[in-house]
Amino acid sequence: MNKFLTPLRTDFAKQLILLVFIEFLIFQISGVGYASISKAPYFNIGVDPLYWIFYGLFIPQTIIKYPLIASILDFATIGFFMISLFKFNEKWIRVTFLLLLLYYITLTGYLGHRNYQSGFVWVLIPLMFNSEKNKMLAFELLRYWILFFYTSSAILKIGGDGVFNTNHLSSILSQQFLPYYIEQNMGVRTLINSYFLNHKNLAQLLFFGAIMLEGTTILGFFAKKYDKIIGVLLIVFHLFNWLLMDISPIGQLSILLIFFFIPFKKN
Repeated sequence: MNKFLTPLRTDFAKQLILLVFIEFLIFQISGVGYASISKAPYFNIGVDPLYWIFYGLFIPQTIIKYPLIASILDFATIGFFMISLFKFNEKWIRVTFLLLLLYYITLTGYLGHRNYQSGFVWVLIPLMFNSEKNKMLAFELLRYWILFFYTSSAILKIGGDGVFNTNHLSSILSQQFLPYYIEQNMGVRTLINSYFLNHKNLAQLLFFGAIMLEGTTILGFFAKKYDKIIGVLLIVFHLFNWLLMDISPIGQLSILLIFFFIPFKKN
């Protein structure tokens, strides 16, 4: 078999499914499953037209209105994950993907920084194709999408007015941790946040560091040999986001770990 196709075997697919399944369970355990947001106040559907279709059909609104439907979908998603793990088949992956997509779209109405949680949905796309050639092509396209995602984020930061505004990151930090200050929760993360609020120049250096971490993804457009380095730097970027801004990296980890388990590089 061609070495580029070998890792698309069932064992690799199951490892990837298991990784996404763990991410989904973390969401559930942390209290952001369907049942947890049932009857939650409406927040925001975002600017992605794909979301508008679902909300226009009142699908997410109906799910959160009825706790029974919400609970059934939670268990159904877990069930199809388990089916996909024990009896791998592209058709089960497609159903699992659709259930995850619906969950993600419903959840995004109640989350900020939603883009950084999208990876655990899109990472399943390559596994839905029957032919190994299409799987490989989908993995390649997904890799370039990841690179574009982070490179464009760095470019937008450079193009914004925050680069020359020393109050930029410190202002964002104050907004992110406002509930913690109101609750007088002075944990380690809140203390670190407070330190950078009072040292705006250092906070701005962190902002430049974030641009550099995301900007390294541009190297991936020219050579795959940098993928592991890019993967490490992006995980560092997300860990600092979580530490300083309370932006959870859970939903993005599976798609980032593709950089460590590049399927078309292994023999």
